[in-house]
Amino acid sequence: MTPTLLALGSAALLLGAGHPAAAQGPGMPVAGAEEESELPHPFFTHMGIPEGRGVWNLRTAGLATREEGRTNGDFAFHLETGLSERIGLHVRNDRYLDVPQTEMMFQFAAIMSENGMSGFAPIIEFEIPTRAEGGDRVGTLVGFTTALANERAAFNQVVHYDPREDMVDASVAFVVGLRERVFPVVEVLGEGGTGVRPVVNVLAGLKVRVREGIVFGLAYQLPVTSNKEFSSQLVGMPELEWRVRR
Repeated sequence: MTPTLLALGSAALLLGAGHPAAAQGPGMPVAGAEEESELPHPFFTHMGIPEGRGVWNLRTAGLATREEGRTNGDFAFHLETGLSERIGLHVRNDRYLDVPQTEMMFQFAAIMSENGMSGFAPIIEFEIPTRAEGGDRVGTLVGFTTALANERAAFNQVVHYDPREDMVDASVAFVVGLRERVFPVVEVLGEGGTGVRPVVNVLAGLKVRVREGIVFGLAYQLPVTSNKEFSSQLVGMPELEWRVRR
């Protein structure tokens, strides 16, 4: 099964899970179908503010990555939920077949706007080995996220710092509501550290709301530095959002 089909299959399996929630601004509580005009998540960037309590968001992606003259298939996933009004959980792996650790992040909203769409949140992250080649050590990282958003546009940013390796990875994302169901997305993603030349990629894509709680996106990612992990990457991503009533 190709990664793209796997991503689409994951979407199909989860369509009936919980109660659909409209795509939303960062950390904004879900209000129901009337919120369909709100913004979907970026492709890879962490949301700057935790999800609302009881709200779940799943992004799965099929990846076609061009490396050393070959195209390799892979998949990615991001699972986010709000554990409380100010604490969120985010589990992700951006290249599951290539990266043997999966990240589990806890996000603590320290500053939030009145409407819950903008703010600042420190994070603590654990890199958990998910395959044998990932070793047996759980890595610990720290960082922070920020969000600045309204009903028509959203900026999200994240920085992760690994004190053991003295490495930083970061990304920023802009999502704009061009029309009621059409959302251009631009992201800048990079990493670097002591003794390591930085890697910076730019992603441009488009997300379309298919129906309440279901969004599909296509994106293309290219490196803009001489040091690079791949030549190009094509991304196909279904995004699902739903609320579990408590």
